[in-house]
Amino acid sequence: MSKYSKKFKLEIATQANTQGSRSLSRQFNVSSRQIRYWCLVYRLHGEHAFLHKQKPYTSEVRLEMIQRMKREGWSLTYTSAFFDLSSPGMLSKWLCAYNSGKLTHPKLSRAKMSKSSNAKDSKTMTEKELREELEYLRAENAVLKKWSALAQEKQTTKKQK
Repeated sequence: MSKYSKKFKLEIATQANTQGSRSLSRQFNVSSRQIRYWCLVYRLHGEHAFLHKQKPYTSEVRLEMIQRMKREGWSLTYTSAFFDLSSPGMLSKWLCAYNSGKLTHPKLSRAKMSKSSNAKDSKTMTEKELREELEYLRAENAVLKKWSALAQEKQTTKKQK
C-alpha cells in the first residue's frame, strides 16, 4: 500500500508548478526527487495519475515495459512515470532481473530453443539463412559475455565487502 494518498500526490504535483520541489519537500517532509517524480506522472497522465491500474504486473507486462524503455531510449524515471508505476525502483528491480536472465518471455525462450534444435547443416543453408544464423549467434555471444562480466563484477563487489 502506498505511503501517500492519490489526493495528496495530486495536490503536491499541482503545487510544485508554482512553488518548486525543494520548498514543498521542506514543507511536507517528502523528498524533492519524489515530488519531481509525482510532477512527471501528473504531466503525463493528468487527473488520472497514480491509479496503478495493472497491478499485479505479469512477467510479460514487465518485459514489454523494459523493451519499450530500451527501444525508445527512455530513462528509468520517465518509463516508470509513463506506465504510472508507483516508483522507478520497481522498474529498476525488473531491469536487474531482465539483465541477469531471470525475467524472460516464455514464448521467446521456446522459440530460441526450437531454432537451435532444428539447426540445418551449413552446407544446405542459403546465404541469407547463414547470415541470419551468424547474426543470431553473435547476439547470443554478446549476451553471454555480458552475463559473464556482470557475474565477475558481482563477485568482486562481494570480495570488497
